[in-house]
Amino acid sequence: MTLSPRQARLRLARSIEDAGGQKAWRLRNGLVENYWQTAVSKGLHAKVPLRAEILAAIGLRVNPNTDEIEDVAVPRSSFRFVAVQASGEAGVAAALAMISAAFSD
Repeated sequence: MTLSPRQARLRLARSIEDAGGQKAWRLRNGLVENYWQTAVSKGLHAKVPLRAEILAAIGLRVNPNTDEIEDVAVPRSSFRFVAVQASGEAGVAAALAMISAAFSD
């Protein structure tokens, strides 16, 4: 599931509130250096994008291929749809090679 930056900030805000404040949240998530206070605060108030470490602490990540924020807990679908039209022996062989390559990962 993808989330907008606003939705990610709302999730961060809820997590901070549940922890009892930004400092408690940072310490609970291992972000102990003081510069993290600024990073959390600015990210929370949309002055800078949320850093990967902050997203990870709330169960999110940035997909490196699409730059979209994704929920780590939601499994990706394993469903794949492939449509192939082939004719002749060489065409069918090429189609089979494409299909096996598509499902090999």
